Amino acid sequence: MTEIALALAMAFFSIMVLTMVSMGVAENKTPAAAGTMLAPAADDAKAAAVKPRTDDVIVVYHGGRFYNRDLKPVDPSSINTSGRALLALSPALPMGEAIAVRAQINVSNLIVSTLDSRWLKTLEGMTHDR
Repeated sequence: MTEIALALAMAFFSIMVLTMVSMGVAENKTPAAAGTMLAPAADDAKAAAVKPRTDDVIVVYHGGRFYNRDLKPVDPSSINTSGRALLALSPALPMGEAIAVRAQINVSNLIVSTLDSRWLKTLEGMTHDR
């Protein structure tokens, strides 16, 4: 009987040792150079300027409203063009809101840009006049 108990104890001990070895965490042997590497930024990495054309539809979004190039209110669902449409947003607009605004305009060739200080000053003047 003692021999059986000793054999069972040795069997359980070896299973425990094998389990502990197999559950151990292996070292990460991936060299650092094999990870993701970013290319250095170019010195002239500025946003490309978009030159407006006469047939472009310009849509300005400011203060929760859409305006056309003459700063008249416009419904985003009524914007329909086969050419380009330029959507100008405030640079301070949160990314989530910018994506939601972009989704409201159903145009195949939509270019999203930011408003410069002159546009922002004009739009702020419009909101204060109301």
